[in-house]
Amino acid sequence: MGIKIGYCAITDAWSPAGCLRQAIEAERIGFDSLWVEDHLIAMPGGTECNFAWTVMSSALQATKRVPFITGVTAPIMRYHPAIVAQAFATMGAMYPERVGLGVGTAEPPNEMAVYGGEWPSNAKRLEMLEEALTVIHQLWASDSPISFAGQYYTLRNAVLLTRPKEKVPVYVSAIGPRAADLAGRLGDHLISIANNSRYVTGELWPAFEAGARAAGRDPRTMERVGHFGYVYDPEQVVQPENIQQEAGTIQGGALSKAFSSEFISLFHSAEDFIRKIEEMKRMGYDHLAILDEKMAVVKGTRPSVDDAAGLRVWEDVLPHVR
Repeated sequence: MGIKIGYCAITDAWSPAGCLRQAIEAERIGFDSLWVEDHLIAMPGGTECNFAWTVMSSALQATKRVPFITGVTAPIMRYHPAIVAQAFATMGAMYPERVGLGVGTAEPPNEMAVYGGEWPSNAKRLEMLEEALTVIHQLWASDSPISFAGQYYTLRNAVLLTRPKEKVPVYVSAIGPRAADLAGRLGDHLISIANNSRYVTGELWPAFEAGARAAGRDPRTMERVGHFGYVYDPEQVVQPENIQQEAGTIQGGALSKAFSSEFISLFHSAEDFIRKIEEMKRMGYDHLAILDEKMAVVKGTRPSVDDAAGLRVWEDVLPHVR
C-alpha cells in the first residue's frame, strides 16, 4: 500500500510517563511517526492534560529514529509565534530531522482559558495563523536580528541563535479550502480530519495544490496527512452509539461537507484497521496520524482492561499496509 502510519500519544488520556512509554513502544512496533496533542484543557473525557512540548522532548531523547510532530500547536493566542519558533528550532537542533511542527487555528477551551476578549472568527484566526507563520519562517531563516510590525504580532530585534541545520517541517491543519490554500503557500505539508472523499478530492486537494503552485512549489512533494481516532474493541462489547463522537471543538462552515463518516471508528480486528487505512489512501492521503480514543467511550462497557491492546494490535496491521 505504501503509506506512512503515525501514532498519537494522547496527552489528554495518558500521564506524561504513560505517553513516554507509548512513544517507546510505538517506535519498537515500527510506526513511521509519532504525534502529540498540544492542549491546555483536556478534550471531553480526558483524564490528563500534560504539556506537549515536554512530553515530545523527553520522548525524542528516549527514542532513536522516529520523528515527532505536534498535532497541533496553535501559534496565535496561547503562544506567541516567536516562542514557538524558538522551541522547535531548539528541538530541531537537538534531534536533527526528527522534529515537526503541526499548526492550526486553535480550539476555544485551550485558548480562551488564557485569552481575553471574544473568540475570534475563523477568518480572523486564519489571518492570525498566516501572520504567525510569517514570523516563524523569518526567525528560522535570519542570522541577524529582525523586527516585524504586523496586525497581530510584533518583533523588535529578535533573533534565534540556536537553529537546526535543516528546516523544521511545518504541517498546517486544514478542513476548509482557505486553510488548505494556506497550507500550500506557507506550510510544508497538510494535515486534515476531513473524510468525505468527494469533498477531499474535489475541494481540499485543489485548494492545497493551488496554494503550493502560487508559492512556486510542487504539491507532489508535500505530504497529505489524514487524522482520525479509533476505539479498539476486540471483545465486541462497545456499542457504536456509546462512543462520544466529537472531533474536538472545531467549528466552521466546511465541517458540514468535510465528513461522510464519524471521526472515531470502532475496530474489532486488524482487518478493520486495514480497511480504514485503504479507504484513507484512496482519498489521496499518504500519511496517517491515528489516535487511540479509548476515553471516547462515555457509557456502557469500556473496551479491554489491557491498556496496551490498542497499540499492540498494530503489530498485526503494519506489515499489511507497507
